[in-house]
Amino acid sequence: MNVESSNLRLLFEAGARQNMRTIALVIYFILFQTLILLQKPFLQVDFVFSFYFSFAAIFLHHLVIHYFIDTSVSSSRALISYATDFFIIVLFMKSFPQLSSFLLVIQLFLLFLASFDLKFIQLCALGMVASFGISVMNLTVFQTGSMQNILSLALFNLSYIAVIIVSGQLKEEIYGIQSDLSKVQKKYKSQAEFSKVLLEKIPLGLIVSQDNQKIILQNNFLNDGLKLATDDIQNLIHQFKTQGAGDVAYVSSGQSERRLFQFDRTSYFDEELNENLMISLVKDVTELRKLEEQVKQKDKLAAIGQLAAGIAHEIRNPLAGISGSVQLLSSETTDPDQTKLMKIIIKEIDRLNNLITEFLDYTKPEKKPDQVVELSLVLDEVVQNVKFHSVLSKDIHWELQLTPHKIRGFSEKLKQSFLNIVINAVQALENRPQPIIRISIGREDNYVVVKIKDNGAGMKPETLKRLFEPFHTTKIKGTGLGLAVTHKILDAHDALVEVLSEVNVGSEFILKFPELGH
Repeated sequence: MNVESSNLRLLFEAGARQNMRTIALVIYFILFQTLILLQKPFLQVDFVFSFYFSFAAIFLHHLVIHYFIDTSVSSSRALISYATDFFIIVLFMKSFPQLSSFLLVIQLFLLFLASFDLKFIQLCALGMVASFGISVMNLTVFQTGSMQNILSLALFNLSYIAVIIVSGQLKEEIYGIQSDLSKVQKKYKSQAEFSKVLLEKIPLGLIVSQDNQKIILQNNFLNDGLKLATDDIQNLIHQFKTQGAGDVAYVSSGQSERRLFQFDRTSYFDEELNENLMISLVKDVTELRKLEEQVKQKDKLAAIGQLAAGIAHEIRNPLAGISGSVQLLSSETTDPDQTKLMKIIIKEIDRLNNLITEFLDYTKPEKKPDQVVELSLVLDEVVQNVKFHSVLSKDIHWELQLTPHKIRGFSEKLKQSFLNIVINAVQALENRPQPIIRISIGREDNYVVVKIKDNGAGMKPETLKRLFEPFHTTKIKGTGLGLAVTHKILDAHDALVEVLSEVNVGSEFILKFPELGH
């Protein structure tokens, strides 16, 4: 396609056609020069003078149109230029009519080239002038109207007409081919640009390799997105080929963390290279596999939770019977020791009942909130409840910035989650000098942000990691369900939860709730 397009371009570019005109005339000059040197009849002085004078005039004319006059800007200029060539050739033919057949060929070739520079009416006019000139020349030279001369003259005129008709039709066909080629080239260029953009923007690593694992094409995402060096890519391909299937576990050069890579491969036959090529799409699925594992774990916990909830209900009924029986026995006995033991039993039964209630609350699915809640009022109520609690109040200094912000939620559920966090903060301040709790409400991007910070004992990294796990607690009397329930409530409110903590410095809970309308 490129070769055909280049050949056609020679006809459609004015400069190229002008060069072709000059080259054709140079070829004829060389041809006649050869005849002059080889053929004795051409060594006549008149012929030599006429020959060199004519071609000197032609070359001078072409020198002018090459360097001084641009004939491509106007078809009228082009018409005058072609007419000048024809006029000089006809004058030369007049002096030596026996060469008219040779010179007719160059005239027809020039007429063909002129069809791309001139309008059709101008081309016809040029053909008529050339035909008239050669007819007049022949009638002047050959006074006798022999049949041979008449046939020659008719043949010359028919040649002009044929070239005009054929070149005009050919011009239209070539224009059509050129137009089609231009459309194909634009389409090809557009597809090439699209493929290039797709190759670079696709969020996957792409590798095209040969059977010997030599990489012939790769996109930048492998280096920029997946952080894989060239050696890493080669090693991954080799490891996948050796492994055969499944995720490839690999540690990149300069890193210590093992990552999982997924390969999707297909092959195609490249006709240019005459061999099969392998296309590989590479994706880092490390986080995806972690999420899948978490989902599996959550499904297991959900199943265990449902089972445990059923067991908890079954335990609660006997506990009620045991509690009632112990209370009845306690009312009938007079032995102080037995009464004391029975009170302990009743207290432990109440503790078990509370634990079962918390556990059932934890296993109960949370609804998506559909109410509008003013966070500042909820937090203010939580603070007041803790402040005036005789056990929890202590000598804590409260720093509050409760600016009004509304979110979608359930006020009672939010109050429960905030209260659990604040109570934990208060308990962490036990025996701490100058205990402080800072609570603020602000806005970041499209979130309403609640921050609850204390300068308490803080948490170790291992404790922080398991902070929201059910039944995990560091307190002697804790059930380990308080913060687990809190996290579940916050999760139902689409809140982002972040906890920062440092031993002997304190802890900070950062809760980000979506703004209304987001």
